[in-house]
Amino acid sequence: MQPTILIIDDNEDDVLLTRFVLTKTGRNLRTEVALSGEAGLARIRGGKMPPNLILLDLKMSGMDGIEVLRKIRNDESLSSIPVVIVTHSGLVSDKEASLQAGANSFMHKAPDLDQFKRDMECVLDFWLGTNAPCR
Repeated sequence: MQPTILIIDDNEDDVLLTRFVLTKTGRNLRTEVALSGEAGLARIRGGKMPPNLILLDLKMSGMDGIEVLRKIRNDESLSSIPVVIVTHSGLVSDKEASLQAGANSFMHKAPDLDQFKRDMECVLDFWLGTNAPCR
């Protein structure tokens, strides 16, 4: 069965980049996009099959990533979905806040495309594949 990745990010350029990187991993994935925290929550609460993995941006207008994450973790029917924060932020405080709110992992949107792809492959291996730790 084809795994579904839900990208929740309000920046359409970042969404395009993330989708591009996901295709470059060579995996057979289905991607869905929500351009706001509210739209992301509506998608996962909407009665469709839940995604296998959520890639959640931290800094969004309206409902930010931490608030979305808390709502996911406080909903028993959603709380088991792995959520990886994917952000441009390199602040330790953002990583700590994300992990405290219940993120399964924190990934920096590397400005180098090859590095971003390697990081994404590592995330996919861990959450959708072999559960091997990232190196």
